[in-house]
Amino acid sequence: MTTWTYDGTDLSTFGVITELDDYLDIAPRRGGDITIPNRHGELYVEKVYDSRSISFGMAIKASNAEALEQVFDDLKTLFYSETQKVLANTRADTTVRTVLATVEDTLQVRRESYNFARCVVNFKLANPFFRGEVATDDNTTVIDSDPTVYVVENIGNTKETDPVIILTGPLENTVITNSTTGAVLVYNGVIPSPRIVTIQTVNMEYVAVDDLGANMIDNIEHVGSDFLMTFAPGDNNLSVADDEATTGTVQFVFYPPYL
Repeated sequence: MTTWTYDGTDLSTFGVITELDDYLDIAPRRGGDITIPNRHGELYVEKVYDSRSISFGMAIKASNAEALEQVFDDLKTLFYSETQKVLANTRADTTVRTVLATVEDTLQVRRESYNFARCVVNFKLANPFFRGEVATDDNTTVIDSDPTVYVVENIGNTKETDPVIILTGPLENTVITNSTTGAVLVYNGVIPSPRIVTIQTVNMEYVAVDDLGANMIDNIEHVGSDFLMTFAPGDNNLSVADDEATTGTVQFVFYPPYL
C-alpha cells in the first residue's frame, strides 16, 4: 500500500485520498530546439527538467460540522509554512522516496453536506526529483594508479547532477572522467594529506572548500556537462588521473534521484 506524509504527518489522517496518479508521471522538460532558416526541422538542444506539481484528491468526512471545520483548520496549519517541507512516499515495496514541496494553490474545497467535503491539494515541487532514503556513499576509491578505473552505480531512474564530491589528499592535479556521461571534473593543484576538499552545489552555486574552511573553487574546472559531475542511471565508468596516485581518495555522495 502506498502512503504519503507531509512534514511527518500522514495525509490519510485527514481523509480518504481519492485521486492520486501524478506521482507516476514525469516532470516536463524545459527548453526548446533551435530553428535554422532554410533548413528542415529544428536543431535538437539538450533540455533540463522543470518544476512539477503532484495533486491529491481528498474526501473528508467528520462527525459534525464543527469537526469538519477543525479538520480544515488542521490542514491549513500543516500547509501554512512559507518554506519547503518533506513530502514522503512509502511505496508498495516499503521503500521511501522524498522530495521538498510546498502548497501554493487553493484547496478547491467543495462541501457536499454539513459534515462531508472534497478538496484538492496541489504540491509544488521546485526541484522535480524524488530521492531515495539511502545515500550512495560507499564508493570511496583509493587513487593508487594513474589512472584509477572503477564503476559508480546510480540506482535511481534519472541522471544525478549534484553529487557531493570529496577529495582526500594526497592528490595532485586530479582529473575525474565519467566516460558514460562525458562529464569531466578537474582539480588543479595539490591536496596534501590529510586535507579534505568537498565540492558540491549549494543553492545552484558551485562550492569547494577544504576542511580548514579555505575556498578552493578557483582550482575547479569542468567540461563535457553543464554540471560539475553527472551519473547516468545504472553503472558509470569512472577514470581518475592523478599526478600523486598513492593513498589519496575520491568519494561521491548522493541520494538516488527518481522522476
